[in-house]
Amino acid sequence: MKAILPLIAITLGTLVPELAYFSPAIRPLLMLLLLATFVHLDLHQVWHGLRPQAMLMASTNIVVALAWYALLSPIDISLGRLYFITAIAPTAAAAPAVIGLLRRNTEYVTVAVVLTHLFVGLSVPLFSRWLFEGDRSANPLPMLQSIAILFSVPLILAQLWNRLPEPWRSRMNWRQLSLYIWAILLTLASATANDFIRNEEGQSTLAIAAIAVHALIICVVNFSLGRLLGQWLYQGRLDREVSQSLGHKNTMFTVWFILAFLKPSFALGPMFYIVFQNLYNAYQIMAADPKASP
Repeated sequence: MKAILPLIAITLGTLVPELAYFSPAIRPLLMLLLLATFVHLDLHQVWHGLRPQAMLMASTNIVVALAWYALLSPIDISLGRLYFITAIAPTAAAAPAVIGLLRRNTEYVTVAVVLTHLFVGLSVPLFSRWLFEGDRSANPLPMLQSIAILFSVPLILAQLWNRLPEPWRSRMNWRQLSLYIWAILLTLASATANDFIRNEEGQSTLAIAAIAVHALIICVVNFSLGRLLGQWLYQGRLDREVSQSLGHKNTMFTVWFILAFLKPSFALGPMFYIVFQNLYNAYQIMAADPKASP
């Protein structure tokens, strides 16, 4: 069921674009989703996982996005921007859970989640000022402030939550809650992007299908490049972990950023990416354990 949940949510948002009226709820819902992630975060574990190789992997996430832009922008500036904003998304909060189902090193992927969110959160506003000149992104300072609040508030609340007595904390199923929040976010983001397309001339069905193909290309390259990078850095010991860190993305962060500061039509790239990465992860989990349910 979890494997097809993105398809259901995106389809619902596409069929009911009127849900775009609730798009202001995307930011607080994303903060709640991050809170549900951070309550399981062991800061001591993250600190000890800060090795040069992990820093290199987190930097690669940004370098790949810039490389796509440099390669494609001379041909089509909009295509270069689409590839950049889709590829630069940080590692998904669910990535450690997926790598755990594959019986691999969850510590490495947990560190990747923290590092990529930090790196991307600091760099996206600065690069957007340069790459998306002429769009709504005029000043990177408000973006940095907005992102700082987006991450710091859930992190502080998570630390306070973990200081509560165990009987209180045990009543909350954060993992189940995060699944529902994620589905709502996908629906609202899809509805908002679809509402924009309906009111914007020049977005044909063929153009939307082309965006889906581009998202598939980015997804394949990210997972494959991560596998190769893992074989090079760790002699194959952490190839799956690096692949998951580079390929499994928190695209809801970039969707929020796009809807808040850029042209909403760019959100289609990250949303199609969600579908492809979940299909691939479902395949990986089933291949590792045919009895497992993604």
